[in-house]
Amino acid sequence: MLLETAKVEEIEVVDESYEDDKDLHNQFNSYMDTESRAVVVKTTDGSVIRGYINLNSESLPMDRVSDLLMKGQNKFLIMYNASLDDKKDAAVIINKSQIVWVMEEAGGR
Repeated sequence: MLLETAKVEEIEVVDESYEDDKDLHNQFNSYMDTESRAVVVKTTDGSVIRGYINLNSESLPMDRVSDLLMKGQNKFLIMYNASLDDKKDAAVIINKSQIVWVMEEAGGR
């Protein structure tokens, strides 16, 4: 039977504190500016939802609401500051296959 001795190395632990760079988050997401549109969405169950969507929520920014719905790769539409029945300022995620129509509201930028 062969016995081997383990070699033990001492590791120096350095306790350094780092300050967060508050601008780092903004620089990281600078390519994803929010392009909000106020919309009304009607779903197949008859629900009418009013809220905002971000045209830049896909990997490629969109210019129009119809582009986001037709050309977007995401199967879901994300709405924020949405109103549905008695709920206000809600985040709502809607399966695009359940949307009957979408109408952009005037002055919703």
